[in-house]
Amino acid sequence: MVKIESIIQEFYEKEEGWKIQVFVASCAERMVQLFTGVVGADPSRSQDVELVLRCMDLLWSPDSNKPWALVAEEIYLLPELAGDEEPPGLLLYAYNAAAALYYATKYREAGDLESVISCCNHALNSAEFISEQLDDGVDRFIIEVERQKNDIEELCKFKSPDKGEVVGFMRGRGQVVGREILADLLGR
Repeated sequence: MVKIESIIQEFYEKEEGWKIQVFVASCAERMVQLFTGVVGADPSRSQDVELVLRCMDLLWSPDSNKPWALVAEEIYLLPELAGDEEPPGLLLYAYNAAAALYYATKYREAGDLESVISCCNHALNSAEFISEQLDDGVDRFIIEVERQKNDIEELCKFKSPDKGEVVGFMRGRGQVVGREILADLLGR
């Protein structure tokens, strides 16, 4: 990995916990549209889409004291995460999005570095798979590494006591990027 794990570890060790929470939320936000865009095409999965969107809202609340173990369990029960193997086709992207979301919630539950890295790795895997599938010469893995580095840099620079400012900025940016990633995948 392009040294991103060591950058994440240093960030984890030096920064306040709420900044790590925002970091994993940002990573999950970029991925979540791969879930909603793929799974949302099936009307019978509307409850799963709603669950994922509710979870995403919770992740963007740095001061939330939700029972994160229960939230993680709900995400873990999604069909994409239920099997022993990764699903085929477009559902592979929904799997990686659900897994990123799961590890973001696990971080909120336990506060552990392993969950942060797992969340980020699923975003990186998905980026790499999209590049392989589209075969258009764009290295989305490197782009995602840069996005993660940029998130860390932004959060390290942030010194205001108003968390809402950085949360709003990063969530908005994550949503825009998530739409772009889905559009690339679906060829729009």
